[in-house]
Amino acid sequence: MQSLLRQAASSPRLRAFLNLHQSFSEPVQRVLIAMLGQSYVVPHQHPNVGQFELFLVLQGSLDLLQFDASGTIVSRQRLGAGLQQVGAELTPGVWHTLVAHGDGAVFLEIKAGPFDPAAPRCFADFAPAEQSAWAKDYQQWLQHAQVGERFEIEHTALELDS
Repeated sequence: MQSLLRQAASSPRLRAFLNLHQSFSEPVQRVLIAMLGQSYVVPHQHPNVGQFELFLVLQGSLDLLQFDASGTIVSRQRLGAGLQQVGAELTPGVWHTLVAHGDGAVFLEIKAGPFDPAAPRCFADFAPAEQSAWAKDYQQWLQHAQVGERFEIEHTALELDS
């Protein structure tokens, strides 16, 4: 896990992955993910029926945030090794993101396969893209945002960023 965290620290996205499955064609995908606190995971969903996602935190802690379609936070759960809640399972169609704390977190992600890396991803239109000028501001907001809050950007600034 320490090696994975070191890899994450040297990655532009501040995340590192270790696949535990042999092939993307397997019906269950299993991956260890190390993520640092400044890593921005664009809110997204897995819309296909049966495409569950399970997170189990093995080291550190992170928050799992869930959103409604407008980008309002509807749930914020702290997950962590040694905490009362170490994991969570999401059903298909739930908008969500993760925010790691402190020195980062290592977690096991299990989700339904097969996985096609070339398939389009279902990112939320209420959040900035990963390389957007607003991504850093949004990621910082995510670290402290509470249930019922929604990130607001001036439309003119957003249009200039597009």
